[in-house]
Amino acid sequence: MRSALCWLIALLLWVPWLAGATTAIFYQPQLRDREVAQAQWPSVFAQVRARGFDTLVVQWTQDGDAFGDPAGHAWLLQRVHEAHAAGLRIVLGLYNDPAFFHRLEVEALQKTQLAVPDDYLPGLLRHNAEVARRWGADLGGEAIAGWYLPIEIDDMHWRSPAARKQLEHYLAAERRQLDGIAQRPVYVTSFFRGNMTPSRYAELLSDVQRSGVRVWVQDGAGIASAEGLEGGVRALYLGAVSQCASPHVHGIIYEIFRQTGKDAAFTAAALPAVEASAALAQRTPCGGDSVFFELGYLPEMAGVLRR
Repeated sequence: MRSALCWLIALLLWVPWLAGATTAIFYQPQLRDREVAQAQWPSVFAQVRARGFDTLVVQWTQDGDAFGDPAGHAWLLQRVHEAHAAGLRIVLGLYNDPAFFHRLEVEALQKTQLAVPDDYLPGLLRHNAEVARRWGADLGGEAIAGWYLPIEIDDMHWRSPAARKQLEHYLAAERRQLDGIAQRPVYVTSFFRGNMTPSRYAELLSDVQRSGVRVWVQDGAGIASAEGLEGGVRALYLGAVSQCASPHVHGIIYEIFRQTGKDAAFTAAALPAVEASAALAQRTPCGGDSVFFELGYLPEMAGVLRR
């Protein structure tokens, strides 16, 4: 009887449509958001809740030095309190290293089998532990529905067996240390650009999920017009990773923006109203999490948040 109960609990944790899927939206804090009048923020989150979202994913609580200082931390903490008061569950992002993809490129140029130097990921672990403890103490564990790791796993830099093992070990270590702070689901995102076949990409994401960290895969619709893959090809990748009988991901992130240029500095615009409505109506197959990027691109945020 006990073994059957343990099996059922494990199944509930791992299968999205049994565990209860979420409808979430990312919020990517920017320093310029502090220009928005504080009195407006409760209304912002009330509108998010009224649209049917149940969860706010705060992409990071520290972006390099940003929001790590006392004033920046206090400002973001107040926003999270307001979102929670509006009835939104909070998935809390941790430390974002703005140089993360630069690190990947340096290693790629050196043509090592690892994606980043051996001493790099332990540094991320330490940063994330500090941020998680600080926010756990400020919010209380009950206010945190999950943790989010701000790294993004692409389909180019993690192809070698050594790099994949490095990634899996790192994610498992993150999950263990976060369990010690507040035992909540841990999430990470991934994107594809055609550097692996759909089946191989699905295998990569299965490796990630074996670490105990849940994967949300980006649908790529927002960047398609600028540098992404056309719709039919994207459908092959999304189909490969979200098969109902054997899902490789926990949910899909639907991009509700359109990239407007190919420059190194990312620029994008909100979708026109009709396209935005269609994009926001999407839901992940088989009851997986339906996640949308990003708060500033919602029609209600026009004239409020600059993106």
